[in-house]
Amino acid sequence: MAPQKNKKKKSGRRRAKASKSRFILPLLLILLLTSTLAATIYFVFLTPGSSRLGQIKKPALSTTGKTHVPPYSPATTAHEEEALPLVEREATDRPAPTPQHHKPRLALLIDDMGFRQKPGRQLIELDLNLTFAILPFTPHGHALMEMARAENREILLHQPMEPLSDKWDPGPGALYTRMAARAIKAQVRKNLEDIPLAVGVNNHMGSKFTSNREAMLAVLAALKERDLFFLDSITIADSVAFAEAARMQVKTGRRDIFIDNDQDEAKIKAQLVKLVTIARRHGSAIGIGHPRPATIAVLRREANWLKEQVELVPVSSLME
Repeated sequence: MAPQKNKKKKSGRRRAKASKSRFILPLLLILLLTSTLAATIYFVFLTPGSSRLGQIKKPALSTTGKTHVPPYSPATTAHEEEALPLVEREATDRPAPTPQHHKPRLALLIDDMGFRQKPGRQLIELDLNLTFAILPFTPHGHALMEMARAENREILLHQPMEPLSDKWDPGPGALYTRMAARAIKAQVRKNLEDIPLAVGVNNHMGSKFTSNREAMLAVLAALKERDLFFLDSITIADSVAFAEAARMQVKTGRRDIFIDNDQDEAKIKAQLVKLVTIARRHGSAIGIGHPRPATIAVLRREANWLKEQVELVPVSSLME
């Protein structure tokens, strides 16, 4: 009986070992897989400096709950960068001085000369090669014209033209779209006789007139007779003045910026910086300002800086 009992005991032990093996092996496999998975997660996603870590970050939320895009994110385009406030650009990306022979050319035209003598004189006396556009039949137009000539400054006829709204009066010597071509030419001649030193013409107001092809053809014909140029002040996007002048082979050009639509000195300076930037990018630029206190103050204060940045030239030198 003893051998039989021993056989049964040995058989039971073998079955117990086999049973334990069946449980231990899967358990070991589970532990192995778990540790492998944990290691993978750590090294791929959680290791400091991992490139994947930046990819799984969620966008930051503003206080309103909307996604906040950083102002200098890699997605910011060059165009969007140029839309940054110009005062900020002045502080961070101010155009640097260049050697004299590499300076871009910049023409700065002062419009609306003739009604007030003191601001006009202050601008003429600045040590800046400015060009002056004088309105016809104004109280101080002749005196300012002579002052400008004495300082070797270029002079334009600032030709009043019809605006879109009747509430604006363009002033003496104005041209209107209702006028016949002969009358338009006659009025341009009279205005030029009042400002005889004018070497060219630019429009005062004129958003309605400069967008009328037939009216502009009459003006340009009168200028072509005297070999004068026309600078389009661009008071309306639909202006045909520049295109028609080029077609008629009348020398012409277009302004780039009004520097002082806002009489805030910081904004005027920002517009000057923008104008210099345009000149540096394209080789030349044309800006228009007015005889106003803030404009005079900024030009007086920034005269040396402006001359360091660009070569100030008469408007006529940039006509084509």
